[in-house]
Formats: sequence, structure tokens, C-alpha cells
Amino acid sequence: MVDNSIYAWTVPFGRIIAGFLVGVMLGIIGGWVAVIIYAMAGFPWSMEVQRNLYLIWIGIGAGVGAYSAWMTLNTRKYLIFALAIVVIAGGIAGAYLGLVYGTVTEPTYLGKRYSIDSAIHFGAAIGGIVTATMAMGLKNLVKPTN
Repeated sequence: MVDNSIYAWTVPFGRIIAGFLVGVMLGIIGGWVAVIIYAMAGFPWSMEVQRNLYLIWIGIGAGVGAYSAWMTLNTRKYLIFALAIVVIAGGIAGAYLGLVYGTVTEPTYLGKRYSIDSAIHFGAAIGGIVTATMAMGLKNLVKPTN
């Protein structure tokens, strides 16, 4: 049912804002998880591997946060998991785009104050919420809910 009231516009806008904010927070937590795992493992990998793991964990956190704003549990389980994987992939892609198009500093050592590039977290959240919004919009166009 298409509703022409204000709620038809404010609810999706609120979901986008909430998904972005939760995506940024979970992206930051994902970065912390990557650094803690790397330190607990005893620094076994090179810095390039650690940076990629760092970006992937940020993207996973941002994707989960973005998906949580648009998640509906009344669909089939395989569709829920497939859309979650697509949104998480969008968060990971956004993290890499945030690294490429972010500020000029490059994180070369994660123990330094300047090493965390905040454009990575925002890029991951933007990638996740854009992917989540498009995926849920396509899902509702293909099979609208009652």
C-alpha cells in the first residue's frame, strides 16, 4: 500500500540516518576487533595483510550496522542472509573506497595516533547504507510486503 502521508518519507529517511550512525559505530568496533586480534595473535602477518584485515573488519561492522536499519525478519531465511552478505560486501567496498578517496594520510602503523583514517569508517558506513537502501528497495519492488 502506498501511503502519501509524511511517514512514507520520514521512515525511510530515519532508517538511512540510523543505519549510517550504527554503521559508523560498528565499523569503529570492527576496526578495534581487527587490531586486538592482530595483537593477540602476536603480530604474525605483514602490515599489508593487517591493513586488509582491518579494512575488512571495518566493512563487516559497517555492513551489519547498515543492514540492521533495513532488516525485516518476515521474509525467507535465505533471502535475509543473502541480503546481509550483499550489504556487508557493500560495507567492505566502502571501506576500500574510503581508503582510496580519503585523506592523504595512510595508516602504516596502527599503534600511532595518526594511523586511523576516519574516512575509512565513513566510507564503509556510506557503502553499507547505500547498498542496504538499494537492496531493500529492490526487494520491495520485486515482492512488496503487505
